[in-house]
Amino acid sequence: MNTLTEFGGFLDGIPYFPVLHSIHCFASTASIRSQPGAVEFAHSHPLASLASNLMIINAGGIMTSAALSKPLIGPFGNVANTFTAILFWWLLYFGPGDFVFKLYKIKPLQMAFMFGRETRRCKKILDAVRASAAMFNGQWICIILVGMLGGCSGKFLQTTEESIRKKEVDMNKSELFQISFVTKASLSISVLLTLAEMNLIFLSTSQALVVCSTVLVMINLGMAILGFQDPFHPIARVTWRVVSITSNQQKDIKSDEKKDK
Repeated sequence: MNTLTEFGGFLDGIPYFPVLHSIHCFASTASIRSQPGAVEFAHSHPLASLASNLMIINAGGIMTSAALSKPLIGPFGNVANTFTAILFWWLLYFGPGDFVFKLYKIKPLQMAFMFGRETRRCKKILDAVRASAAMFNGQWICIILVGMLGGCSGKFLQTTEESIRKKEVDMNKSELFQISFVTKASLSISVLLTLAEMNLIFLSTSQALVVCSTVLVMINLGMAILGFQDPFHPIARVTWRVVSITSNQQKDIKSDEKKDK
């Protein structure tokens, strides 16, 4: 346990800049760059492309600021972080020979980036949990939801980014309609870190951070390399069968009536 606590303290103390933030900017921008029509849009509307890219990179800060009644433009105040995001946007869309994007497509490099990106996600969730705990004293539902936003806000703002790029809105792709693994994992991690922060479980906050980071990286590696399915799918199916028992009974009644006719 002492080793786990020490390693957790190490993870908690890792600065975001330059390594973790650079990995986040690189991976997020490359993910958007991979979408159909993204390159053409960036070349024809560079300012709109840059603005939507910065929005996705700073999505966690924007959404948590909104939840905590703080200025939405606050996440853009760090000059080094903002210029790093702009630099990666330029390299991935306008870099010579498309070298940087080709570098991103190397699978082993993506796997290496995954460690840094998911560690950053867990740290951002913990930061959001701590910030909301200071505002919502003991109101654990609010704390958990704000913590979740610290890790998955990019998914919620992705529809906005796509609507800017495609000049149309497709709400069927909204995160509220198709909840991704990232959102479900962020919610679960936020619950665990909130319980640890409130001293309601046997794990300390630093120990919970190590557990969450390790499990999240392992699951992502399994999904990327071995093709594992979303581990939340079986839970969702079982839960839905329980909560929708009334609607299922009504369906059975209607099917029986049709058979009688």
